[in-house]
Formats: sequence, structure tokens, C-alpha cells
Amino acid sequence: MYYYHYYNPCFQQQMNRQPQSPPVDTSIFSHSVNSLQKIVLESSVLLKKLADPKFSQTLMTAAQAGNHKQVDNLIKSIGISTPITTKYNPDGLLLIMPAQSEGKECCALSMFLKWGEFRGYNS
Repeated sequence: MYYYHYYNPCFQQQMNRQPQSPPVDTSIFSHSVNSLQKIVLESSVLLKKLADPKFSQTLMTAAQAGNHKQVDNLIKSIGISTPITTKYNPDGLLLIMPAQSEGKECCALSMFLKWGEFRGYNS
């Protein structure tokens, strides 16, 4: 049995057509970049504190004991103005720092700091 492939040029053009994108407007992107620059500066303060062995020992002990309140209080004690969402598991610590632009969340900086055998972000 033989099959003949019917070529329809109109149908082929519809299949190859890409969806129309809106015109490029960099203003929102620029606001995100500017807002994220502040977060990056604050993240270096955060990382410097987390590099302190005494602080990291206290933080890891609280996390491994499941003491969410103490972990949050330790992170807040660093003195950064940006609110930080913390998530942790036996593998490490996930820190999410959102940024605001024009009263709306525009972007976020996420850092995963390993302290155990890595199994993934959502383990």
C-alpha cells in the first residue's frame, strides 16, 4: 500500500508561523535591574555573616532541629532591610530575596547554600 503525501503550502505556512510578540519595551526590565542591584549589595552582607563559623553553627543547629522561628530570627538579626524567605532541608539552605519596583515585586535573588549531600531544591 502506498501513501501519497499531500503538500499544502498554505497549511505549511500556518504551521511555521511564530506567535506575534509585543514590541520590545525595556522600561520594566530596567526597573528590575535597578531594584536587583540593591538586593545584590545586601546579599553580600548576608553572605559575609553566614561565613562566620559561630553564626553558621547556630543557624544550622536551629535548622536541623526544625526550629523555624529561630532560623528566621537569626536571618533577621543580620540587619538587612529586604525580607528574606528561608527554606531548608538536610541538604542546605535556600534564601529568596524579593525586590520591589514601583510597589510591585519585580524580581528575586535566590541562593542555595549546600551543607549536606545535595538531592535537589525541593527535597
